[in-house]
This record gives sequence, C-alpha cells and structure tokens, in this order.
Amino acid sequence: MVFKELEIQGFKSFPDKVRIRFDEGVTGVVGPNGSGKSNLSDAVRWVLGETSSRQLRAAGKMEDVIFGGTRRRGAMGFAMVRLTLDNSAHTLDIDADEAVIGRKYYRSGESEYTINGQLCRLKDIYELLLDTGIGRDGYSVIGQGRIAEIVAAKSSERREIFEEACGIAKYRYRKNEAERRLAAAAENLERLRDILGELEERVGPLERESKKAKQYLELAERRKGLEVTLWVDTVQKARDTVREQQRKIEIAGADYARAGREIEAIDAETESTRAEIEHLITEADRCNAEIRAITEEIAGADSRIAVLENDIAHNDATIASLKEEIGQSGLGREAIAAEVRGHGEGIAACERQAAAYAARTGELEALLEELQNRSAASGERRGVVTGRLNAMAARITDLKVAAAGAASSVEAAKKRLAAAESEGAANAALTRDLEEQKAETDAFLQDAVERLTRLENIKGGLTLKVESRRGALAQADENEQKLLRAIEAARQRIAMLKDLERNMDGFQSSVKAVMKAAANRRLRGVTGPVSTILSVKPGYEVAIETALGFALQNIVVENETAAKAAMAFLRDERAGRATFLPLDTVKPGSFNGRLPEGAVLASSLVTYDEKYANIVSSLLGRIVVVDDINEASRTARALDYRNRVVTVDGQVVNAGGSFTGGSVSRSAGLFSRKQEIDELKKKVEALEKQRDAAEEKTDRAKAEVDALSAELTATESEAITAGGDKIRGEVESGRIAAALSQARAAGEMLSAECAQLAAQIAASEKAGADAAAEMEGLTRDSAALEEELRAISGSDDTFLETRTRLADELSDLKLKALAAQKDIESHRAAIAQLESRTDESDARARQLAANIETLTAQNAERAAQIETIRAAIAGSRNEIEKREEAKAGAVRRRMEKEGGITQQTARVRKITDEREALGREIARLTEQKEQKDAEYEQTVAKLWEEYELTLSAAQELCVPFESGAELRRQVSEVRGKIKALGNVNVSAIEEYAEVSQRYEFLRAQVGDVETSKAELQKLIAGLSDEMRAMFSESFAAINRNFGRIFAELFGGGTARLYLEDEADVLGSGISIEVAPPGKIIRNLSALSGGEQALVAISIYFAIFGVNPAPFCVLDEIEAALDDVNVTRFAQYLRRISSETQFIVITHRRGTMEEADVLYGVTMQEDGVSKVLKLDLEHVDASLVS
Repeated sequence: MVFKELEIQGFKSFPDKVRIRFDEGVTGVVGPNGSGKSNLSDAVRWVLGETSSRQLRAAGKMEDVIFGGTRRRGAMGFAMVRLTLDNSAHTLDIDADEAVIGRKYYRSGESEYTINGQLCRLKDIYELLLDTGIGRDGYSVIGQGRIAEIVAAKSSERREIFEEACGIAKYRYRKNEAERRLAAAAENLERLRDILGELEERVGPLERESKKAKQYLELAERRKGLEVTLWVDTVQKARDTVREQQRKIEIAGADYARAGREIEAIDAETESTRAEIEHLITEADRCNAEIRAITEEIAGADSRIAVLENDIAHNDATIASLKEEIGQSGLGREAIAAEVRGHGEGIAACERQAAAYAARTGELEALLEELQNRSAASGERRGVVTGRLNAMAARITDLKVAAAGAASSVEAAKKRLAAAESEGAANAALTRDLEEQKAETDAFLQDAVERLTRLENIKGGLTLKVESRRGALAQADENEQKLLRAIEAARQRIAMLKDLERNMDGFQSSVKAVMKAAANRRLRGVTGPVSTILSVKPGYEVAIETALGFALQNIVVENETAAKAAMAFLRDERAGRATFLPLDTVKPGSFNGRLPEGAVLASSLVTYDEKYANIVSSLLGRIVVVDDINEASRTARALDYRNRVVTVDGQVVNAGGSFTGGSVSRSAGLFSRKQEIDELKKKVEALEKQRDAAEEKTDRAKAEVDALSAELTATESEAITAGGDKIRGEVESGRIAAALSQARAAGEMLSAECAQLAAQIAASEKAGADAAAEMEGLTRDSAALEEELRAISGSDDTFLETRTRLADELSDLKLKALAAQKDIESHRAAIAQLESRTDESDARARQLAANIETLTAQNAERAAQIETIRAAIAGSRNEIEKREEAKAGAVRRRMEKEGGITQQTARVRKITDEREALGREIARLTEQKEQKDAEYEQTVAKLWEEYELTLSAAQELCVPFESGAELRRQVSEVRGKIKALGNVNVSAIEEYAEVSQRYEFLRAQVGDVETSKAELQKLIAGLSDEMRAMFSESFAAINRNFGRIFAELFGGGTARLYLEDEADVLGSGISIEVAPPGKIIRNLSALSGGEQALVAISIYFAIFGVNPAPFCVLDEIEAALDDVNVTRFAQYLRRISSETQFIVITHRRGTMEEADVLYGVTMQEDGVSKVLKLDLEHVDASLVS
C-alpha cells in the first residue's frame, strides 16, 4: 500500500488547491522556518481523524485549521484534505484499487468525512485503518518536536503504539465493544426481571375483569343492533315525509319562481326603459351642451365681426391718407414739368444767341484774316508782325475766354457746392429722421409680430384649454347625471326592500301574525325574529343563514310568560306554529375542544346586543364555519364529527358525518336583504357626497369654460388688431426703407458731387491762373510788337485801330458765346435734377399704390370673413333650433317612458303580492319539512354520537323486526340486562391480552439475554488469549530489533524493552532500559536531547522491522542529532525504505542527500505556502499545483 497523493485546500497556510504526489522510497520536504512544511504533516494527521486541535498546533479551536486570510487575501470558509492510498493489494477492507480518505471542515462547525467520495463517520475511518499503523493512534505520523515523547512518556502511555505495532489494536477494539455490550446485557437483564415481577401480580385480576367485559360487549352489540334498527326505521319514515313535503314545496316553488321570473322580466324591461330614459336624458343634456357651445360660438363670432369691421375702418382711413399723398405728389410733378419746360426754352434762347455769336465770330475772323493778308502784301516785316499780333490776339482772346470760363466755372461750381452742401445737410437730416422713423417703425413692427405670436400662442393654448374644459364640463355633467340616476335607482331599491321588510316578505305566516299582534299591542314582550337582532359580518350571510336554518325565524321574547302568551295567540287564531326564545330560559351553548386552523365559530361572525348573548350562543355557539367543502370535511374529521360545520357558500357537514348541500336556499335572503339595505344607505350617502362634489365640479368647470371663452374671444380680438398693426407696420416699414434708401443714395451722390465740384474748382482756378499768367506774357509781347508795327506803319493808324477793334469784338463775342454755353449747361443740369425728382416721386407713387392695393385686398378678405362668420352664425342659429327640437322630443319621449315605468311598477306590486302568498305557503311547507329534516338530522347525529355510524353503515347492521313496538320492547330488555352488570371495565379485555402477551414475551427475552451474555463472556475470553499471544510474540521481536538498532545507531551499547508486570501482558506498562557506550543510565531523563531522540528513533525503527507501516511522515525528528548521527539515521532510513514509504520534513543536509525527491515549501506571498518539486534523478524543478 503506497501513499500516492495528498490534496490540500484551505488548510492552514494552503488557501489554494495543491496536489502533492508521492512515490516509493524517501521523499524530502524542505524549506525555511515558517514556510508551512509542518502543515503538510498536520494535514495528514488531520485527515486520518485527529480530533485534538492542540495535536495540530492550533490555538484550541478546530476552526483555526482553516486559512485565516492575509492582508491581500480573504479568509477561507472551509478546510479540505484528501489522502489517496494505493489499495491494489486490497490491504484495506474496501472493494477498490484506490482508497481516497477525505475530510472537510466549515467555519460553521460542520464536518464531513468521506471514503472514495462517499460520506461516512469518523468511526468508519478509524475501523478501516486499524492495525495498519497509519491510523489516528498509529505511528505513521511523528510530528515536529514529538519524537522523544515515547521516551519521556509514562510506561502505561506507551502501550497504544506497541499494541498498534503488535497488530492487536483491532482485537482490543473488538474486546472493548464486547465488554460494553456485556455490561448493557447485564443491565437489560436486571430491568427485564423487575418488569416480569410486576406483570405477574396483574395477570390474575385482569383475567376476571376481562370475562365480565366480554359479557357486556355481547349485550352492547345486541342493543346496538336493536337501537340502530329502530333509529334507521325512524330515519326512513322521516325521509319519506320529507320527500312528500319537498314535492309540494317544489310545486309551490315553481309557481314562486315563475312569479319571480315574471318580476325579473318586468324589472329587465323596466331597466331597459330606464336605460332608454337615461339615454334620452343624456341626449337632452347633450343638446343643452351643444346649444350652450353654439351660443358661445355665436358670441365669439359677433366679437370677431366687430374686430374685423374695426380693422376695415382703420384700413379705409389709411387708404384715404395714401390717396391724398398720391394726389399731392401729382401736383408736384406738374410744377416740375413747368420748370423743365422753362429750362428748355432758356436752352433754346441760349442756343440761338450762341449761333448768332458764332456767325459773327466767323465774320470777324474772316475780316481779321483779310486784314492780315492785306498787311502781308504791304510789307514783309509788317506782315510777319501783323501775323504774330493776330496770332497773339487770337491766343489772348482764347486765354480771356478760358480765364472767363474758368472764373465762371469756379463761381458756378462754388454756388453748386454750397447748394450741394446745403442739400447734403438737409439730406443727412432727412436720413436721420428716416432712420429714426425706421427704428420706431421696426420696433412697432417687432412689437406687433411679438404680440401677434404671443397672442397666437395664447390663443392656441386657450383653445386647447377651452376644448379640454368643455370636455371636462361634458364629462362632469355626464358624471353628475349618472350619479343622480344611480342615487334614484338606489333609493328605489331601498324603498322596494323596505317595503318587503315592512311586509315581512320571506317570513312564515305565524311569525308575521305574532309581529303584527305585537305592533298592535295585542302581545307584549316580543322582541322580533332572530334575524332582526343580528348583524352579520359581510361575506358570511349565506353561511349564517344556512347555520341558523329555520331558527332564523325563531321569535325572541323577553320571558317565558311572553312566549306562552304568543303561543296561546297562535292557537286561538289558528295562525300556525312558531318557536320562541325567552331571554330568561334559553341556556348558552359552548364549544369544547380546539378549533382547527382556518375554522371559526359562527357566533364570532355576528354582532348583537349583549343581552342576546345566551340566544346567540345557543344557536351558533357550537357551529363551525370554514371556507369550502374540502376544509369542512377536514375540520369535521378533526372534530370527530361532533359539530356541525358550514361553508361560506352554504354547504354543510352535519354532526355524525352526513353532508347536506347543493343549490343554496337563503331563507328568503333575510340577512342579505338587511345587509343590502344598510349597504344601499351607505351607497346613497356616498353617492350624494359624490353628487355634491360633481355639482361643484360641474359649476367650477362651467365657470372655467365661460372665463376661458371670454378670454379666448378677447385674445382673438387682440390677435386681429395685432395682425392689422403688423400689416400696417410692414407697409410703413417698406415705405420708410425705400425713402431711406433713396436718401442714402442721394447723400452718396451729393458727397460725390461735392468732391467732384471741389476738384473742379481747384482745376478751374489753376486753369484761370495759368491763362492769366500766359495772357500777361502775351500782352507784353503784343505791346512790343504793336510798337514795332507802329514804327513800321508810321502814320497809318487805321490798320491798327481796325485790327484792334476787330480783335476786341471777336474776344467779346467769344466771351458771350462762352456765357451762352454755360447757361445752356446750367439749364440742362437743372432739367436733369428735376427729372431725378420726378423719378423719385413716381417710385413713391407706385409704392403708395401698392400699399393701397394691399389694404384694399385686406379689406376684401376681412369683408369675406365677416360674411363667412355671419353665414356661420345663421347656420348656428338653425342648429340651435334643431337642437331645441331634438331636446323637446327627448323630454317628451322620456315623459312617456316614465309613465310606462309607473304602470310596470303597479304590475310588479301586484305580482309581488301573489308571490308573497306563495312564499308564505312555501314557508309553511318548509317549516313542516324542516321539522322532519330536524328529526332526520337528530337521528343521524344520534347514530354517529352513539355508535359513530353513517346511515348507510347503520342500514347494514339492521336486524329483522315485526313491529316498532316489539323493537322498542327488546331494546328496553337489553338495556336492563346491561344495567344489572354494574360497572364494567371494557378495556380490561385488551389490557389482559396485552399484559399476558407482554408477560410471555418478557420471559422469552430474559432467556435470550442470558444466552447472549454467556456468548459475550466466551468471546471476550477468546480475544484476550489471542491478544496475549500476539502481543508477546511481537513485543519480543520488537525488543530484539531495538537492541540491535540501538547498538548500530549509537555505535555500541545495549538497550532493551520489558514489561513492568510480566503476569499482566495486556495491561502492564512498558519500560525502556538503555546503556550508551561507556555510560550507565539509571533514568532516561539523564540522556541528552539528541540521545533521547536517537533512542526514540531506534524504537520506531524496531517497530518498523516487525510491523512496517505502509508510509511514515517524519517531521524534523533528527533536528536534535549531530551530523554523524544524522548520517547514520539517513542511511538506515534509506535501508528500510524498501518496506516503508517515508516522507521526511527536514532541515538537515544528510537527510536531504538520501531523499529520492525533494519538495520545497516557500512563501512567495506572505501567509500563503507554495510547493516546488525537485526530482533529484532528473534534476527537474516544477511548481506543484
């Protein structure tokens, strides 16, 4: 058997699941202090069944073996260890090649043990591992620091290890079990003998009582047969009578139902008529609402017409103003045309003058040229001078003309510049004025647009509100009408029910007679029927009516005297029979026992005056109410069929076990009627409150509709006004924008003209100055040439004068021609300006005409709207007339329908009277039937109460009889014989049989126990002999091995084991005697720590030599040895590893060198152990997971 694998999770420092696989030979486990090496040996000890937390190095609680968490990891909720053993040789007593022993422990304290995955007990694991050396008390796990305990322990404490090694642990366990069973058998035997003695004293008296009881049972059985036969005969006769009465009731009930159906048909017809009346009322209300809505629409239309007419008048005034402006602009155009014609005439006159000047200039130029030619002919020099003078004169004339033209241009330009600047200033003022008007108009237009938008939004919102409020008004009005109709219907229903109650509909004639006599003071002390003193919890009316049955009409009276007087009255008047309940004689009934869950007493479902408590308790105190028939069946069974159980829907389980049910007879619905009247009164009160609230809501809704309609009309008027303001603002804004555009264009033109004029003035002044300068030079040159010409001409002054005169005249003509040309240009400029003003006036006139067309179109649209509204008003008035006619027709038809309802009500009253008569007949028949029913129920109940028999079971027990009288005689005779027997203990029969049977049984038991005790004593003796032989043989072998191994490990010396009491092999303590080389040891405590450890190792190795464990876990047992002894220990360990698999936890190098495989335990993470495997044969390291 090989230790194959150890699986750990959540155990101490191993939170993660770790599987460690072990091979045969020596496996070493190494690691630094605190890394968790020893937790592996603790895990093996724990899974093998260790229950002491101190043995596992815990703090005292088993919970401490669960991983407690670190700063980076949370605590685990459980610890789990599984140990896998190779069982291919079937060393362990299980049918599997592998044995997996598991243990799991939770923080809650729950623990699980498993063998191959199947849950088991700790005891099962303990028994499985007995005598293998690897159990909880075995020597296969030697913990850290515990190696020397076998040396330091008392001699008696060493026995467990040696018994396990000697293979007698299993026998010791079986012997202890046998001794425990032997002690139990002895105790049981003593108890049985005591009981047997008591039973012997009771057997004789019980035998005599048993014989008397058997005689009584025979007579009781005879009486039972006779009484059952008598009662069954009574039941059959009652049932026959009930059937006859039922037939009569069914005939009367058919007539009653026919009358009811007729009433229902009339009621249905009446309801239909009422529905038609409600429809007609609704139609009339709808007509009223439509008339009111149309009237409101007409009022709103009149307001809109007034607003539209006001807009038309305002537009007409605007059109008149625009036309007046157009007329004034026409007069201005005529004046401009006259000015243009005047300037045209001036241009023609100037052109004529210019032409005359031109003709004369031509003539003068021709004369000068002729004069020059003559002068040239008279002398060469003179001709040259004359030519030059003529040219200079011509040039001077041109320069004069130019200078005059420049001066004239400068003057004209300055005048025009002054005029242009004045016009510019006026135009700037006009522009500013127009801009201000434009801003004001835009602001007015923006305000109008905003007002129009706001008013349109308000109008839309108000329209929605008006529609919503009108809908709410219609709904409120409809709700009010519905509530009024519901109140009227409820009141009529109350009146009908009260009429039935007043006429005591549903009560039998005798009850009515008594109550009528009491009302007329013929009888005193009469309170009324039971139904009048009770109020039933809602939902339980049917159950209480069924529970009370005919008692519902029992009459409550104040005392016995009143009851007798009422009975005498019924007898004298031949008015029938009735049951009376005097307050001073009726005794309360009580329920004995415990009610099952879900069941209640009928008396708890009614309320009443305390003075009627006895009557209510008598009638309802023993009746149980449940929800349904299944619950009723369970409740009746739980109560042993002693009480009557009634369901909410009227089904009954009678006392004795019979069932009554089917369709429910509600005793004329007395409670239901009373309950309905109360509910209807509450309903009417609630409906009246709702009606008041509905009226208030209707008035409030109407006020809201009126207020919103008025507000909507005002808003529509304001919106129309705002629309007109918007149009006028748009027109005025367009006009001002055009004027402003023209003014700005004129301003730009004047600015350009001013600049041009300034440039022209500067150019003309420069040209005049240049001409004056050139003219001055030419004048000097001309004077010089004239002097020369005078010198040449001598005394011929005529030539010079003529030339001078002609030259001056020519110069003057040219100046005049220039002046005429300037005048023409001035006239043309004026004409151009006048024509520009005419264009502006035409554009303004066109704009005004367009505005007039827009306003005219608006007026036409407003007029069309007015006509449309007036047509709609006319149509609305026609609609009002139609609605009035429809309303009048609906009212007329409603009156006709209401007359029909009056007739139908009279019919219903007549049929109701007939139906009441039938009801009284049915009540009389029902009373008789119920009396027989009561007799039937009482007899059936008696059958159950006496013999727990149902009727069908009782019929099977009936005996033949000749007559009822003979049957009653026989019953009386049997009852006399039973009475003669006196007191009888019926249970003595069973008690005698039971005691005698028990007496014989116990006698047999005593014999069995004595036999078992002898067998156990024999078994214990055999086990003791076998244990003694096995222990002696094995102990001697271990002693020999101990001496040999001690000498080998110590390098000499002697050692032995011996029993302190040779005679008591199975109970003696075991002592150790050692003598290391060169030492005499009288007390083991004198040995050093290393020597004690080496002695203990020698003992364990000696045990392994006799009974080697399949595996052994050694936790630092060589820690106290020096290096030489470690080497000896390791070499010996290697030598015996062929028989035992060793897992050695060590720090010592010598031990590590002998290991086949090394596992390293580290803590890479604080508080969490990890395992690393190193295969020394292949030098391969891998992390174990």
